[in-house]
Amino acid sequence: MTEFWLISAPGEKTCQQTWEKMNVATTQNNNLSTNHKFNMPELKVGTLDILVGLSDELAKLDSFVESVVRKVAQYMADVLEDSRDKVQENLLANGGK
Repeated sequence: MTEFWLISAPGEKTCQQTWEKMNVATTQNNNLSTNHKFNMPELKVGTLDILVGLSDELAKLDSFVESVVRKVAQYMADVLEDSRDKVQENLLANGGK
């Protein structure tokens, strides 16, 4: 089985310098690993007010999505009323809960 690690390396002056330093330490000198870049977009920096607002919005969306999923599950149970044993099986996504 292949093992993958996602790491964060302490930064040099540029991302490229960090990448080169890590590559030299793990591949060229020691042959410890095969490294591949995983580029991440820059994160937006905002104020605490924005963060609190987003947190409140996320809580509202979470409640909304949960209610929609419960309604869909109830509708599915109503549609499959003749075969109640199949309801749970049909509520699984990709074989899991």
